[in-house]
Amino acid sequence: MSQPPPPAPGPIRRLWARLRGHGKSPRRTSLSVFVGLFIGALPVYGLHLPLCLAVCVPFRLDAVTAYLAANISNPFVAPFLLLAQLQTGALVLDGRLASLDRAQLETLELSGVLGYLVIGVPIVALALASVGAVVTRLVAGEGKAEVLALEAATERVARRYREAPRRDATYVRFKLASDPLTQTLAELGEVGDVLDAACGRGQFGLLLRELGAANSVHGVDWDERRLAVARSAAGPGDSFTVGDLLEVDLPDADTVLLLDVLHYLPASEQDRVLARAARAVRPGGRLVVRMLDAARPVAAAWERANIRLGFHRVKTVAPRAARDLARALRDLGFDPVTVEQSPARWAAPVVVAVRPG
Repeated sequence: MSQPPPPAPGPIRRLWARLRGHGKSPRRTSLSVFVGLFIGALPVYGLHLPLCLAVCVPFRLDAVTAYLAANISNPFVAPFLLLAQLQTGALVLDGRLASLDRAQLETLELSGVLGYLVIGVPIVALALASVGAVVTRLVAGEGKAEVLALEAATERVARRYREAPRRDATYVRFKLASDPLTQTLAELGEVGDVLDAACGRGQFGLLLRELGAANSVHGVDWDERRLAVARSAAGPGDSFTVGDLLEVDLPDADTVLLLDVLHYLPASEQDRVLARAARAVRPGGRLVVRMLDAARPVAAAWERANIRLGFHRVKTVAPRAARDLARALRDLGFDPVTVEQSPARWAAPVVVAVRPG
């Protein structure tokens, strides 16, 4: 039987955890240093902080560590970095170092300097970042046990898909590494029997299995191709069946996952699917829902753009305010209902609702 979730942390703690990547490990720390040193070596002064945030927050890296590393480009070091980048570009383009005596500098055209830098900047940045990442990995220590366990579990899930088509295997690995939902699910603890409604390729249900949190996983989805990928990765006791969430029989489960599907349905169908999923939750179990928040228009705009570009095989997107979703779950008999908002404006909130008993 699943246990009630712990009290939700406050917004400041959630923001800090998001900036720090939700936990340290040698791999994550070294990647954060790599990103920071690479960005810091770019001569885009004033943009290092936003660039660190733009890369680290979506990929759950440590933005604080990355920004500290980016400060390699400080007034004392930046001139030497630029010199190394200039000379590297000259060595690649001309086969020799540039002469920097006064006479040569007076005749050196701006286009020549820019040409050297275009070549030299990425080479030096990559070399500096690689060395920093290797050194960090060697001295970073062991990291927290729970973070290492989660990384090991995500790696085992990714290996389950090694026989899947390359695009699906790449998607699963990227999704588990970058989606904050990975951390959220890992924090649920024991989840018992899991029903993954609209499971897609099934990676999140199988993650719960690899964490040892789930006894079994049953996935339902309308997409036969993605279900075939999920079945290829499934283990004993797991099953994946095709069906429409408005019609298919949903078996009882201790934990029901309803992730990233409701906002693709009209409002009337959202309520029907939500009610059907709620009825499948056993007493004492949980319903975990993620959908676009109407209060965060950036995410909705991004989804609409993907629909127009043909990346999603749906016709529309209908976000819903997280507070309204929480209210609907309370009306269905769940208590407590907690909403975990991500500080990233493009990220959807996760609502965890517990059925009493």
